[in-house]
Amino acid sequence: MSTINGWHTKRFDEFGELFSGSTPSTANSIYWGGDVVWITPADLSKLKSRYIHNSAKQITEKGLAACSTHLLPVGSIVLSSRAPIGYVALPTVPFCTNQGCKTVKLRDGYDSEFAYFNILFNIKKVKDLGEGTTFAEISKTALADVELDFPTTLDEQKKIAEVLSTVDRAIEDADALIAKQRRVKAGLMQDLLRCGIDEQGRLRSEARHKFKNSPVGRIPVEWDPSTLEHVGDWLSGGTPSKSNPAYWGDEVPWICPKDMKTFDLTTTTHRLTRAGADHGSREVPANSVFIVVRGMILAHTFPVSISNIPMAFNQDVKAIVACPDIEPRFLAYWFVSNGSKLLKITTTATHGTKRFDMKELFEVAIALPKRPEQARIVKRLDAAEMEVAVNRKIAAKLRSLKSGLMQDLLTGRKRVTPLLEASRRMAAQGS
Repeated sequence: MSTINGWHTKRFDEFGELFSGSTPSTANSIYWGGDVVWITPADLSKLKSRYIHNSAKQITEKGLAACSTHLLPVGSIVLSSRAPIGYVALPTVPFCTNQGCKTVKLRDGYDSEFAYFNILFNIKKVKDLGEGTTFAEISKTALADVELDFPTTLDEQKKIAEVLSTVDRAIEDADALIAKQRRVKAGLMQDLLRCGIDEQGRLRSEARHKFKNSPVGRIPVEWDPSTLEHVGDWLSGGTPSKSNPAYWGDEVPWICPKDMKTFDLTTTTHRLTRAGADHGSREVPANSVFIVVRGMILAHTFPVSISNIPMAFNQDVKAIVACPDIEPRFLAYWFVSNGSKLLKITTTATHGTKRFDMKELFEVAIALPKRPEQARIVKRLDAAEMEVAVNRKIAAKLRSLKSGLMQDLLTGRKRVTPLLEASRRMAAQGS
């Protein structure tokens, strides 16, 4: 029994009916390509909101009848029960699932939006059921015993869900705006690094400006073709002996590929002493450009960072100290813009590790404006990045707000009862 006044504790099998999913035979084509939404953990992992409207694969009515999955109604809640555990969603159409999901078809008296937030808030309870096994998975029997607290009245459930949904929508709007701004910035970057900006601040075009042929295609006549080998000093780093405490401390930031999650790098997981930076690693000056040249991370992304403070770095990273006629941030933006192309020239070494052949990387062509134009390009791209950063901060604040509200409202620490009573009084006065 819940200790919260006006709430009660219910097991999963008490507030809903539980269903497992299944997969029709993939060898029989008549089971596939139909109109029945068939949700998998992979579908849930791609969601940007709490709702799921479709699935990557659909099955036919014959496929539905040929296996032990169930067609379930809107208002049910689906969660991934393996590979991995813990994704939760609200389907907006009738659906079924594969065996990697469990579905809760809610009983009368339970609001689906509230139940979604409640399950999400208590997802650690669910995940803990799958720990300690070779292949983490939650059985329907184990899930049935998980207990959650619910307000006894549907009105209170709906009011809590309304508050949380409002914040959720604001987060989704912020994320959508960020995604749009990133697309605009990516397009702007392509244009600026291909055509540049003239002295009047206009994007160069062959209709108004003179262009010439080059190893990278048509470029403004003012630009100079070059190769990556000649953009600056390419420096290698390293890792000091981890058994020597004299090398590890708090003086010099030390970059590993896992640190390079942001363009402007300000912090690192580990730091070295001055002795550590001088023996086994290397410290480079502020405004050096860092790229990852080896490691599994190259299989998916091309990390690029620049730092406004001196830093050391490990052997999986190269630092480039740009030539005097090259703006370091221009060079860093060039690497970001050309990352996908550069990844195509990586090779796979032992144990599946991706790496660059440095000779091949050095031969990659680049076109360089004069430094004043580089500075104009950087200014425009920095402004676009600032717009994204502002909205990232807004989204982060909204997520923090949502986390706090869930902690307050889903534990009964703060009640919405006064809001409900005020609404009832207003309704009574209106009538």
